[in-house]
Amino acid sequence: MLLVNSHYVSDYIIPYQILCDFDGTISLKDTTDYLLQAFAHPSWEDIEAQWARGEINSKVCMQKQIGLLDVSRDELHHCLDHIEIDLGFIELVQIAAAHHIPLIVVSDGLDYVIRYILKRYQLDHLPIIANHLSQVGERTWQLEFPNASSRCVSQSGTCKCNVAQQNQGKQSILIGDGRSDFCLAAHADYVFAKKSLIEHCKTHHIRHTTFNRFEEIYHPLTKLLNSDLGQDNPMMVTI
Repeated sequence: MLLVNSHYVSDYIIPYQILCDFDGTISLKDTTDYLLQAFAHPSWEDIEAQWARGEINSKVCMQKQIGLLDVSRDELHHCLDHIEIDLGFIELVQIAAAHHIPLIVVSDGLDYVIRYILKRYQLDHLPIIANHLSQVGERTWQLEFPNASSRCVSQSGTCKCNVAQQNQGKQSILIGDGRSDFCLAAHADYVFAKKSLIEHCKTHHIRHTTFNRFEEIYHPLTKLLNSDLGQDNPMMVTI
């Protein structure tokens, strides 16, 4: 049994959950954009521009774009075999497991893609909450949104705030990099931010720790989790 600060883990209700984004956070590339560039009709970029201008939400954007894919399952797999992850994520998973902290991959991306990539790294045991990609023809695909919410402020396909609220009583640690993380960042108890999420946190005065690679998270995260498993309200780095 894990002993932390002279207490056994079983003495506590585990107070944390880690919600980690996938595209650009765990993966080194945005997997959806990578697939669209390789296999979609060029008009996917026009749809992307509409989303960037705020004319459509991410749910509408992605559903239209996935409908433009022209790719077989084998071709899809071959493409995904070239997408790598930040290998530091593997140790992050081990740190969370050592502290009995749930780590959930929460993404506004594609569940099939995420699961396929993580399986290569023996990480497919992790819970994955994302948009559902399914094959409907030999070379055609569709996207469904089982984790959407009509109350979602950002109207994402996967409402990350809704996911966080499903485990009430647990403090949420967000690890993310972009627009799909903006809403949850305002409500999470701790934020590890990279890329555009950093600027968002600064603009909205959200306490956060910046990082580029997962190895930079190990020390502040371990310090947080070892602080009587949250009993001491440890200080996080604010940048």
